[in-house]
Amino acid sequence: MASVLPSNLSFFMSRMQGVSTSHFKINPQTSGDVGPNRILRFEVPSNTIVNFRSLRLFMNVECSNTEAKATSLPNDISSLIERVSVYIGGVLVANGFNGYNTLVHAKAALQGSKCSALGHPEMVRQKCYHSFLNSAAANAALGATAIETYAGDSAGNDLFCIDNFEGLLGSIEPQNLDTGLIGTVVIEISLADNTVCSVSDSRALPAIQTDVYSVAGTAGFDFATTGPGSPSYTLKNVNMQVEVLSLATNVLDTIVEQRIGQIGYLSLPFKNYFSFSNTHDSSTRFNVNSASWDRCWFAFRDTAFATVKPPVRIKGYKVAGAFTGPTDNAANTNGPDVGVPEYDAGGILNTNGEKYKPTYFNFREKKASSTTASTYQMQINSASVPNYKLTAPELLALSMNSLDYYDKNHKLTLHQYKCNYFVGCVRLNLPDSDYSRQASGIDNRGVSSSCSINTTGLDSCNITIFAECTSELRIGAGRQIEVII
Repeated sequence: MASVLPSNLSFFMSRMQGVSTSHFKINPQTSGDVGPNRILRFEVPSNTIVNFRSLRLFMNVECSNTEAKATSLPNDISSLIERVSVYIGGVLVANGFNGYNTLVHAKAALQGSKCSALGHPEMVRQKCYHSFLNSAAANAALGATAIETYAGDSAGNDLFCIDNFEGLLGSIEPQNLDTGLIGTVVIEISLADNTVCSVSDSRALPAIQTDVYSVAGTAGFDFATTGPGSPSYTLKNVNMQVEVLSLATNVLDTIVEQRIGQIGYLSLPFKNYFSFSNTHDSSTRFNVNSASWDRCWFAFRDTAFATVKPPVRIKGYKVAGAFTGPTDNAANTNGPDVGVPEYDAGGILNTNGEKYKPTYFNFREKKASSTTASTYQMQINSASVPNYKLTAPELLALSMNSLDYYDKNHKLTLHQYKCNYFVGCVRLNLPDSDYSRQASGIDNRGVSSSCSINTTGLDSCNITIFAECTSELRIGAGRQIEVII
């Protein structure tokens, strides 16, 4: 009787007894400190049920520079990761695509950031808020050329944590996987180049730019006298933590054996990504070969995005020019510059604060001229998606419609979208397919799809494209695995 009633009218409860949980700390296979372009490898516990959503990467981070320049870490510590690969029994299962950090920022531009308090959610100007309570020295304002650093201590303070991963680690279903069914799982993390760090001459509030589309700093976050030097970062005390589960009964083992006996394998879907990066003028071509191509993400930025530069101020947020004391009477001491929002002085749309991001991850519409009309369209083989050319507002609306979820607290104006968050997303599968483990995207395994992003009215810029696909990990008897890309 209960089966014919909806869940909000049914009275029922299920119970599973004999469940126990534990947490393990995994040290990397290579010991010592690591810096840019280095590789970290972690071996996941074997013969146990691992909760892959619980993976947490901890570390201390220390910046350095050959010049006396203000060197800053990017917002979101995931920015320090260039590539994440997953090997099972020595076989590459999750594609280790380049630009993992770019994908994280591209998705955050539309969906809102998943970065927690332990993930360095905002860039630092004068106060290292992550270590604000640890010591009087940490509470003091950073000097004009101070380097942001969290070297850690014997008490374990200042640790950062990455607790959200894209790709297989954050999307495999079910998330609790019995690693006794497969070979050794090794997670390989390749660190990003040092150019993700930002460098400036000063940590003062930047002044407003006269060009509404400009991203160059004027005063404050800027270097106008000499070059940026050679910034770098170092990861210390690196470890990974994971939750493991155990059951007192053999019910799961019995079900798994029956399933493999019936159809020959277990099916575990997960998200896979393929990346393409190129200098874009009017058309950029790429190819996708997948059993289910779900979405296409593409982000535009300056061609010199990998050149070390000062942080970019997000449009609308605070600039220099609002003082707490008089500024025109020499007999009085000027009060500190607390800044005024670029938009309305009251701080409309939560802009009564400061917000910055690295030039490396600043996505913007780089138009040939401010009066030039621009359009955007994707082509798959001979079909146009959509079948009309999109303006920037239409691209934003289509992109938001292509998402299964987004953070409603993530406030965004069209001006900010064009100058700092210019990312497009086109959905190619059924809505909410991810929640039902349904692979409904384009199947182009027979013949690789020839695709392109076509635009008009843009100046030469960099475009980075991500093909989001649903892949399938099949686990058979005797730890046999097969990957359907």
